Amino acid sequence: MKYVGTQNIKRLCNFYASELHLAIMLLPYLSRQLNGDVEITTIFEKLKKEEIAPILEKLNVENKNEILNINWLNSNVDTNEKIMKSIEKGMKNNKDTIIIISGNIEYISNNNYEILKWLHSKNILNAVKIIDCYNIDEVGRKMKSIVKEYDGIINTSGEIGIQGFALHDSYNWNSQ
Repeated sequence: MKYVGTQNIKRLCNFYASELHLAIMLLPYLSRQLNGDVEITTIFEKLKKEEIAPILEKLNVENKNEILNINWLNSNVDTNEKIMKSIEKGMKNNKDTIIIISGNIEYISNNNYEILKWLHSKNILNAVKIIDCYNIDEVGRKMKSIVKEYDGIINTSGEIGIQGFALHDSYNWNSQ
């Protein structure tokens, strides 16, 4: 992963309908990412590691054991210190880092604030990808303004740059 800028940080977003939908959408993406030299940390408000294994068994993805062994964290349970140590571990091993955050808007915002503050205090040479996952029922009409804050979006087919994601004004965003 190579990004423009001194911090090498790329921000992506994702929208899901349920925790099950989020897992089904993310697991194939994570499987593809694990084929590279990357450290992955998740920070979920609701989804837990114990819920991933049964879903993973039903999907046709590689790296099932590696997926189960990534840092499945939950900031309601895990401290900020534990989360930052997990992120720092990958950087010390000279790995690029993917941080996936899922929760309500405030949860995502608070975690992003802490992570970005911490990342900016470090001399980061590794690429960092932050993927914020929003429940579509919660964001509703805010989806268009949320998407504009990111470099791209993640869906079932992978990453799409914002320029490749149609934000047509003709679409009735108010119906969300």
